[in-house]
Amino acid sequence: MGLVKPPRADPSIDPFVDGLGVLSREGLPAGYVATTVGEFWSPSRPFRKQWWVWYVVIWPDGTREPSTEDYPPWSAVAEMRNGYLDVQGAGARDGRYDVSLLDADEAVAERMRLGVSTRDF
Repeated sequence: MGLVKPPRADPSIDPFVDGLGVLSREGLPAGYVATTVGEFWSPSRPFRKQWWVWYVVIWPDGTREPSTEDYPPWSAVAEMRNGYLDVQGAGARDGRYDVSLLDADEAVAERMRLGVSTRDF
């Protein structure tokens, strides 16, 4: 058996496993945020891997922002749990968006429609 153990179960990040949120501003649809969950090893915790969340913003015209990683203590994850996401690096599209996370079945269907794949992360 290896020395490095898998991460502890964390149901609070389950919505981000192949998740999708709808972005809106002032009540109008503005895009999507697709998420995925993985694990990583850190020298600060050498005997147990940790979870991390990747996310990518997808605009209505299909363009995608570069993917972003979020690690504990979960700044972007906390924002999305609280119903918003501050998007940075998107030029004129920068700013705060409301986020509505879809349930798992809706997320699967919408991710397929948007063509979200592992290449996006």
